[in-house]
Amino acid sequence: MKQEPLTPEEQAFAVQHHHLVLEYLRIRQLPVDDWYDVVIFRYLRSVRRWHTELELHYYSFKTIAFKAMQSAVGGEYAKRSRRIQAVSLEDPIPGTDGMTYGDTITYENIRRML
Repeated sequence: MKQEPLTPEEQAFAVQHHHLVLEYLRIRQLPVDDWYDVVIFRYLRSVRRWHTELELHYYSFKTIAFKAMQSAVGGEYAKRSRRIQAVSLEDPIPGTDGMTYGDTITYENIRRML
């Protein structure tokens, strides 16, 4: 979905309140290098919403921005949980008293794949 650029007023507001992004990441103890890109777009969306949906002014902008960033973080965690987890053949198989995935490879298994 294509978004229009922020208006000059919205841009100035976003810059003025940008400290909220860093504050949110600090409070949640999320590394800026890893999470800034995840939350910044929801932050900017909350700036746009703040200026177009005046009923949001019932709450503080900080509340709106934090809720938006919380949603972005939750979405990212959900996305990460659906990713396939890579394992090494040297990793121990849980519950096998130290047997590795590599230990399960036999000459017969390899021959069947060829």
